[in-house]
Amino acid sequence: MNVESYIARRYLYGKKRFSFINIISLLATLGIMFGVAALIVVMSVFNGFNGLVTSILQDFDPHIKMERVPRSEGKPAEDIRALIRERDDVAGMSPFIQRKAMAMKEGNSQFVWVKGLPPDSIAAVSRVVDKIVLGDFRFQQDNGVVLGSGLADKLRVLVGDTLLLYSPAGMENMLTQYVAPTVLRAPVTGIYLSQNKVYDNAYAFLSLEDARKLFRMRGELTGFELRLDDADDSEEVKRELQAAAGEGWNVLSWYDLHKDLYSVMAIERWSAFILLAIIITVAVFNILASLTMLVLEKRRDIGILRTMGMPARRIQRLFLLEGVWIGSIGVAAGLVIGLLITWLQAQFGLFALDAAFIIPAIPVEIRIADILLIVAATFGLCLLAAWFPAARARRVEIIDAVRWE
Repeated sequence: MNVESYIARRYLYGKKRFSFINIISLLATLGIMFGVAALIVVMSVFNGFNGLVTSILQDFDPHIKMERVPRSEGKPAEDIRALIRERDDVAGMSPFIQRKAMAMKEGNSQFVWVKGLPPDSIAAVSRVVDKIVLGDFRFQQDNGVVLGSGLADKLRVLVGDTLLLYSPAGMENMLTQYVAPTVLRAPVTGIYLSQNKVYDNAYAFLSLEDARKLFRMRGELTGFELRLDDADDSEEVKRELQAAAGEGWNVLSWYDLHKDLYSVMAIERWSAFILLAIIITVAVFNILASLTMLVLEKRRDIGILRTMGMPARRIQRLFLLEGVWIGSIGVAAGLVIGLLITWLQAQFGLFALDAAFIIPAIPVEIRIADILLIVAATFGLCLLAAWFPAARARRVEIIDAVRWE
């Protein structure tokens, strides 16, 4: 142990009376400890909810969606299909049709999104087939339809009931001549619960051929849905497919499909980080105050050390070490407390949620990047706070310091 470390340790831990400076240092340490612990817990909770929302959305949505731009000239669908099949990172692919229609049952009506998919490729792009709570996800019957639980409740239908699906196709011709709208009698074959009210209340699934009949599309497609081997590659794959597809096709990742939601979640996450970081900032000001008073109290010690030959830069390092140790103790204690609380929540669900929620307890997820950010930011603030008193100690004049009052 060098001289600076020994003296700094004596100033911090030495056997001395419990002075006002010690109280401020203790408050600074406690402030950093609680601030770091709170940041770890809160960031882990935000990560947990973010992961939960992402898993729910990705169970329903594909990783990549390619949509043809309406009334635009671009590559034909078969060329896009061949382009997708050439990629090794695509685990599943399915053509789809998605348009709005009206569903009716005995006076109850709802506007719904009708999504048509080939029966044999639904499981390749979506996990909605695993969310069935009544019936089966099948289209063996003519015009069979699968509904979300919320939509089925609004229409008051169960498996086996028959819906009437009215298509907007041909509505323009009705203004000038008598043309009956397209109506599809669709027996309900299954009801799913995706745990997302937006989907459960608005989406109905048909086979691709039935959707073409309903919307009079005659072999046309809305686009293609893709599921990748790794969802984290979505942005890179999106850029490559967009460049290869060219104009006439929009390529969207799973993040783009819910960009507004993720943007709001990111704003909330960083707002919480900034607000809780104020706790650490207050503690840092306590470090600044305690070290400033310590420099004033130890002026004669500084003068004696200088007369004994200690360079000014080592005096500065001494007080920097004082601030670093205060920060280190606070950060270490905060890490232990924060990680312990997060682990207990993940293992035992200490903070439970009401039965109305889709999960029994608050979700948590620890990310190494968050831990590194919190530790680096805290140490940076502690060093900044210790720098000014240390620089002041370096500038102490020897004659003034050792002069008897």
